Amino acid sequence: MSLEITPEDFYKNATAKQERVFCFHAIMTTSTGIWLEDNPLMFSLPLLLFQIVLIFVVTRISHSILRRLSIPIVISQIIAGILLGPSCLGRIKSVERMLFSPRSWEQLNTISLLSFMLFLFLIGLKTDLSMIPKAGKKAFAIAICTSFFPFAIILLTGFLLRSRIPLRFKQRFLIVNIASSWSMTSYTVVSCVLADLNLLTSKLGRLAMSATLITEFTNLFITAVIGSYLLGSKGDSALMGVTSMAAFLGFMAFLVFVARPLTILAIKKTTPEGGMLDEACFVGVILLAFVCGFVSELIGYHATMGPFMLGLMLPGGAPLGVTMVDKLERLVVGLFLPVFLASAGLRLDLWTLGDRVGEWVVLFFYLMIGVSAKFVGGLVPCFYCRMPMRDCLAVGLMMISKGIYEIDSACRWQDNRIVDRQLFTVLVLAVVVVGGGSAPLVKHIYRPEDRFVAYKRRAIQFLKSNSELRILSCIHGQEHVNGMLTLLDSAHPTALSPVCLYALHLRPLAGRAATLLVPYTRHRTPFDASAASDTDHIFNAFIQAEQLYTGCSILPYVCISPYASMHEDICSLALDKKVFLIIVPFHKHLAIDGSVSAPIPAIQAVNSAVLRFAPCSVAVLVNHGLAAESSAFRAGGIPHAAVYFFGGPDDREALALGLRMAEDSSVGLTVVRFRLPNATMEGTEERLDERMMEDVRIRKSDGSRVVYREEVVKDGEGTVGVIREISVRFSLLLVGRGDGKETELTSGLSIWSEFAELGIIGDLLASTDFGGRVSTLVVQQQRRVAGNGQPESVRMGKAVKNEVDEEDD
Repeated sequence: MSLEITPEDFYKNATAKQERVFCFHAIMTTSTGIWLEDNPLMFSLPLLLFQIVLIFVVTRISHSILRRLSIPIVISQIIAGILLGPSCLGRIKSVERMLFSPRSWEQLNTISLLSFMLFLFLIGLKTDLSMIPKAGKKAFAIAICTSFFPFAIILLTGFLLRSRIPLRFKQRFLIVNIASSWSMTSYTVVSCVLADLNLLTSKLGRLAMSATLITEFTNLFITAVIGSYLLGSKGDSALMGVTSMAAFLGFMAFLVFVARPLTILAIKKTTPEGGMLDEACFVGVILLAFVCGFVSELIGYHATMGPFMLGLMLPGGAPLGVTMVDKLERLVVGLFLPVFLASAGLRLDLWTLGDRVGEWVVLFFYLMIGVSAKFVGGLVPCFYCRMPMRDCLAVGLMMISKGIYEIDSACRWQDNRIVDRQLFTVLVLAVVVVGGGSAPLVKHIYRPEDRFVAYKRRAIQFLKSNSELRILSCIHGQEHVNGMLTLLDSAHPTALSPVCLYALHLRPLAGRAATLLVPYTRHRTPFDASAASDTDHIFNAFIQAEQLYTGCSILPYVCISPYASMHEDICSLALDKKVFLIIVPFHKHLAIDGSVSAPIPAIQAVNSAVLRFAPCSVAVLVNHGLAAESSAFRAGGIPHAAVYFFGGPDDREALALGLRMAEDSSVGLTVVRFRLPNATMEGTEERLDERMMEDVRIRKSDGSRVVYREEVVKDGEGTVGVIREISVRFSLLLVGRGDGKETELTSGLSIWSEFAELGIIGDLLASTDFGGRVSTLVVQQQRRVAGNGQPESVRMGKAVKNEVDEEDD
């Protein structure tokens, strides 16, 4: 008579004092198929493949629902495991026996732990250790307060309430283990949560990552010292403890002085500049990670410690980090890691919470005490540094993030019989509650874009005469250099009217977790080595152009950031440098032969975010063939620029930029004002427009190269006709972006608009179907002023209206 083993029976016996041995029928690896009356799910390989696919599908479905609530994917994968486990679907015995019977647990656990080991290796590889020496006192204070304060509070509470602690908690030192594990903030957890929330590049995100990295290293060495001490105190001689510590230090020395130099040397010898790792180097690094995992187990540490430390010691970025992430991350993180997290859900059983309620309530109480103390520990240094309330709360919530580290600890506690299945269920549920609750709160409380607000007008329209014009030029590749240099020339830099250009080379983040925004220094590249030559070529062109002008200074910067948050670095630099105009390239580029390059949606998203959050005016350059010489306007005879003026703040900003260009005697400017028949000047916007026109008429009467003309049209069709007729005469067109709403002058045109970031007229001019080959600069005036999010036309218009009223009085 065979004994049926359920998961509940297995874990009960696995945690009992007298262990029992379970015997199963020998299981074959592969099946001969259903045609020979074999059940593939009774064989290890088909069963494992089916389990992986099932877990993948359920985790994706659960995350597609929960991500709308900003729930991290780690929590979604744990919940998927709960749905598949004995708490829900696993309650059906036939399903449990077929899909997740005890005979499959060993192979499932092996796959999950292997994926977890590789995942930590990738996390370590993407980590920038320079964050530790760069971390300020604030990061160190947060690291100390969020680690030692909850540790002390949990132990103090346990001491004061020791009479109410269950006996089995005391026998297994459970309170001490909770204090040790839940007082530590895992760098892996925080970096994954911030990546899910697109906050890696934010100011508070960098602060939290620096603090957790400090905590990670501190915890590792403290654990090594305490473990060696306890090992020596239990043995007959202290030699065992000394040997354990020596083995740990020797392993660290091997990583620093052997593994790292040899890996770098092998990469330099076998990898060409800008290339990816060859197959031999790739396999060699993976094998080295496995060796480090084995050595970790050999000297008494978890197998994940060695690969993680190896990843920390190896250089991130290209080519090593990029290759590893490109070849491993999708497989490990997307397919195999969900197995590890879902396995935690498969282990727990919510139905066990009906027994011994008082004991698991005590455990949950101590867990919440630790979380609360950690939250307070994160608030105190922030309050001391006089950070805003919302930022203090956000940092506290970031530091209490829970996820894969706590799940791994709970699984090891269950394997080591520190907790039984009921207490394991409580631990996992606490991770789900805290981790699933803190991330949405961070998303709601912390908005990095709120700080990209200027308290002064950063627009060319309000720039004083002969003042320095500060421009931030964004370049994604060498194809954007010529257009930006052309605009630099058109800005007319002179000693009396200087221009300061911040040239920012933007590169997508790959193979590392920390972003970079640093000044460019020739022959010193702290960023990706593979991008060094491309960056050098770009900035060499700007450095040569700087020598052509007496009133021009060019300051190059390099930004390495994910596309999802690249706009934050752009806006941050613009705010810090008090820039008046940000110029971003359009995401579609017209080649010399007239063909249009494939659009890059990521760049389009960056441009849209910059337009939304910029602390100054923004211009989108649609380059349809600006010349490649140092001065495009001098390359093809006498140039001529045109401003299409429809009215509004964006059109006034475009006109102000055009008038700045017209200060160059070699530049001709035509201002084309579109008006309706019998148009009136009664509104505030109309009066502001008329004031701008007065400046144009004055320049025209002074004999400058400014031409003013009015076009009276009835509707959008008339507007298109005029634009189609006169646009071919000009080298550059300037137009305001507008608010996207149709007026009588643009009626019927919005239905053809494809790119909202260009506005109605800008989209028309940029379209190749329109037949135009003239480069266009779409301008948007500063929208965010004085800490509120009102549009500039509402807020700034009121201020200027008061000025107009005062003049009239």
